[in-house]
Amino acid sequence: MSKSDSPQYWVFSNKRDGAYGGSIWDMTTVLKKQSYSIKESQANRKRVRPGDVVYMRIFGRSFIGRFIVDGPWKALPARQQKWKDTAGAFPMSEIEIWSRPIPQSLVLPLLSNQNHRGRIMRINHDDGVAIETAQRVYVKLGFGDADGKVVILEKGLEEAIKPNLGKQFGLKLAGDKIRQQFAMGVDVGRSDLICIDENGDYVVIELKRGMTSDETIGQVLRYVGWMKENMAAEGQEVHGWIVAGDYDEQLRLAASAAGIKLLLVRLG
Repeated sequence: MSKSDSPQYWVFSNKRDGAYGGSIWDMTTVLKKQSYSIKESQANRKRVRPGDVVYMRIFGRSFIGRFIVDGPWKALPARQQKWKDTAGAFPMSEIEIWSRPIPQSLVLPLLSNQNHRGRIMRINHDDGVAIETAQRVYVKLGFGDADGKVVILEKGLEEAIKPNLGKQFGLKLAGDKIRQQFAMGVDVGRSDLICIDENGDYVVIELKRGMTSDETIGQVLRYVGWMKENMAAEGQEVHGWIVAGDYDEQLRLAASAAGIKLLLVRLG
């Protein structure tokens, strides 16, 4: 293979899942369609070739996996264009989504290219080796599994969880007085789901479709505290759960310390 035929290495960066409202730019849609959406004017787009290796990053959060560019960038049909700049995509193959994403803070300082703001960032072969080595080490060091996993096939996370409450979680919805999207008062917030477990205790569930951070811990603890003071009967416990599409080590450790159960959801 000549030098010109050798694969190039790139980092494609995207916002957290759900930031684009389920459009072609959301990571769930990208992975489902195996088509990575990039605007025509995006810097470096013209330099990406079929056969190149791409590492996928969520801005400000983590590296989540890699893929091979399976063909040239193609614009969407004219009838599907909704943006001022022409939208299109690179077809993807050999997609690997890592079971444990790597916090970007562990990876970015290792890279030869320190311009981290671009959607398409050129790196070299050694950078690719560093990223994959960091991922293997991160897994082997035990950073760190969730309390459980659930796979759902429906598109809407909240509506998909509800039919699985009994079978996969041993829960049921709390009842008429406590509903889905239950408002807890001024400056407290609105919970996603409140359930009853097999012991008759309340379970407050916060749903996060994509990556979530340890800020979610304070949110869940606030809901748990409100439920204890306002709804729980004497002797009735209130537990907090987070069901997330992804999480970082900070969240896992904070959840463990706070006694909050963390479940990893995989969307089909």
